Amino acid sequence: MKKVLSLLFVALLALSAWADTTVTFIPGETVGSNTTATAADEMSLDGVKFSCTTAAFAAAQYRFGGGSTTTITSTVGKIKKIEFTCTASYGQSYGPNQLYGDGYSSQSGSNVGTWQGEAETIVLKAASQCRVSKIVVTIAEDVVTELVAPVFTPNGGEFSGSLEVTLSCATQNAQIYYWEGTEEEQSEWVYYNGPFYVTDTKTYTAVSMKGSDMSDYVTVTFTKVEQTVDAPVFSPASCSFSDPFEVTLSCATPNAKIFYSLDNEMWSEYTGAIPVTDDLTIWAKAVVGDIESEVVSATYTKLPETTVEVTFDAAVDPGNGSTTRHSYTVVKDLVTMYVGDGTVYSDHYRIYGPNDSSAFVFTSAGAPIIKIELSSGTASQTPSNLSLLDNENGTYTTSGKEGTWVGNAQEVAFKVNAQVRLYTVIVTLAGQEEPTYQVGDVNHDGHVTIADVTALIDYLLSDSSAAPAEGDVNGDSNVTIADVTALIDLLLGGNAE
Repeated sequence: MKKVLSLLFVALLALSAWADTTVTFIPGETVGSNTTATAADEMSLDGVKFSCTTAAFAAAQYRFGGGSTTTITSTVGKIKKIEFTCTASYGQSYGPNQLYGDGYSSQSGSNVGTWQGEAETIVLKAASQCRVSKIVVTIAEDVVTELVAPVFTPNGGEFSGSLEVTLSCATQNAQIYYWEGTEEEQSEWVYYNGPFYVTDTKTYTAVSMKGSDMSDYVTVTFTKVEQTVDAPVFSPASCSFSDPFEVTLSCATPNAKIFYSLDNEMWSEYTGAIPVTDDLTIWAKAVVGDIESEVVSATYTKLPETTVEVTFDAAVDPGNGSTTRHSYTVVKDLVTMYVGDGTVYSDHYRIYGPNDSSAFVFTSAGAPIIKIELSSGTASQTPSNLSLLDNENGTYTTSGKEGTWVGNAQEVAFKVNAQVRLYTVIVTLAGQEEPTYQVGDVNHDGHVTIADVTALIDYLLSDSSAAPAEGDVNGDSNVTIADVTALIDLLLGGNAE
């Protein structure tokens, strides 16, 4: 009983003034649309809105145009005061005396103009242009006479690190007390006079008091969880390039700092775009406090100045495909295009799927493939029905009837998600290179002998699409029985090695 009376006595002695709310407008932080005062503009912050007939609220200073009318409204309570801090003093160009209206005043020698009163809507005019570096709007809080329970901010929940907690009560001149524990687990009461911090899982209870009255109890629990930090994201991701460009980094975790390294040893804080002019690998990680994300990396490969384009044309490069559905292979200039399930027509290649046989693969026996451009003539069977197989390197993007893979690989495999019709296929190689195989060496033993004839016949009898590029002895980009004859002629002519 003595404890309660003592607390009531403290509450009566510790009455505090009820604070109003301020809303501060700063150029560059809260902005409108115009950078010159030639048209209407507006800006809003925390329920307060400025609308001006001629203004520049996106300029380095807020500019209220000469002859303009500004309407200030509040949806969060009545406005008691507005202070305009100008870039010039009273009597000078752009000074506070350029504004006028009921309740507004400015004093000689000062750069501040003030409106005072109590209204939800205020109208001010500008005789000449006025430039302002800060606007502070004071909102009168609604007065609550009945005693209500206090409010925790935040109102419980999970947190990581250290959490700032505040308490408030809508009742004017009410006092707030809190303690660690539930209503039934009351410990020493603490008079609330400012924020406190929570670093571990805790339960708190609070109560409001005014005179001899006491509000309901409010109990909240703050649960500490281990913080995780998202890894940074590269834009663009790993890719090959021709012209210099810049890489940017971002992180989805709020307030995370990003660090990057060019050798995975020395780290620098990321403050802006990273230029890429040559082959480069960038490592990056994000940090919040003492918590770090995983380290991720992106590799950028500069393409050679000399490239070679290999164009597949269904009319002249059908390979062993036909209008009957089956797997087929088209070989041209050291590049092989393999279709697991498809057909070839006079003007386009068709790739079917998805099914157990569907596949779409490019391989190069010479220089690496650095780009594949796919183009469709239809509106639905487009390259967007393709995607890269899991773990396939490079990037694949589509737009409309076009699809483009960019990277650096000897083989590129696509997943067929729906039928695709390709009217143009262009494969770009990183410069011309000599074949890495010997024509006619079908069994890959390093020599061209009668054993290769047997191996080639075996391929043709089983599945000609599986025959290696070495089997294209006559150079017509197809492996057929004609190549068996050409291989025998090669051996009989004594030109084989």
